[in-house]
Amino acid sequence: MDTVWILLRQIGIMFAFMAIGWIMTKRKWLTSQGTKDLSNLLLRVVVPIIIIKSFITENTSEKITGLFISFGLALLAITIAVVISGLVFSKRSVVNQFGTAFSNAGFFGIPIVSALYGDEAVFYIASFIMFIFFFQWTYGVFLFTRDKTIFQPKKLFMNPVVVAFLLGMILFFTQLPIPDVVTSAMGMITPLNTPIAMIILGSYMAKDKLVKIFTNSQAYLVSVFRLLVIPLVTIAIFTLLPAEVSVIRTAVLISAIAPVGVNVAVFAGLYDQDYNQSVRIVCLSTILCVATIPLLVMLTEWIW
Repeated sequence: MDTVWILLRQIGIMFAFMAIGWIMTKRKWLTSQGTKDLSNLLLRVVVPIIIIKSFITENTSEKITGLFISFGLALLAITIAVVISGLVFSKRSVVNQFGTAFSNAGFFGIPIVSALYGDEAVFYIASFIMFIFFFQWTYGVFLFTRDKTIFQPKKLFMNPVVVAFLLGMILFFTQLPIPDVVTSAMGMITPLNTPIAMIILGSYMAKDKLVKIFTNSQAYLVSVFRLLVIPLVTIAIFTLLPAEVSVIRTAVLISAIAPVGVNVAVFAGLYDQDYNQSVRIVCLSTILCVATIPLLVMLTEWIW
């Protein structure tokens, strides 16, 4: 039960930041351009720095084993989500398919895993975050554009998160010394992840009427698959893993059961798809995850 209370406390903090974003947008203190600028700061600076910092740790055999295990589990979890979303939504809506496939792993996974297991455990979800962005900017962009040139290697390795992951791997395996001033600066930047991400979500929520969020049947369908069906399938498969990898397994799972990622709204706006629907599935799934994440974690504690 201690884990559930930590989760509820962390989610409560997140919603407090969302309220700030909502109020700022309603008061016109935060504009659409301001939200875009915050998103760029988050995706191009804060999240990459968090990933790099998570790799600045002692290179031990246990950590190396954990890295490869988390790498495999992350790829497995995301593949499960992509396959299920494709089976259910491929003939319906690209926004719903993208939203169901990709969780808000970086924005929800990082603070919750940090709260449960400490900052060092973020090391085990770095692979998941990298894969999320990798697949979003390849398979995800292909869903919106049907442009196969997006799979060119040059474009793939220009993504800041992928670059950060590769740089982090180099630092981890070479154990290159990092000046204290650099690590201290990185340590001051990483806490920005949760407040900025939630303020952005609050801003999205303020741009639509709440009644439209809560009366959208497709948003509920997306939320059911994103928050329940995909997590339950993932839990069932992860149950086959040995208890020795429980922390890694739970860390990856928390990233996998997070609500719809905010990037669906970014891509919907960028490629002239249903932006309003993208905002609704992000907002509704984020609200509903207050109940689903603690319940799913309680289920895993009972099973595992």
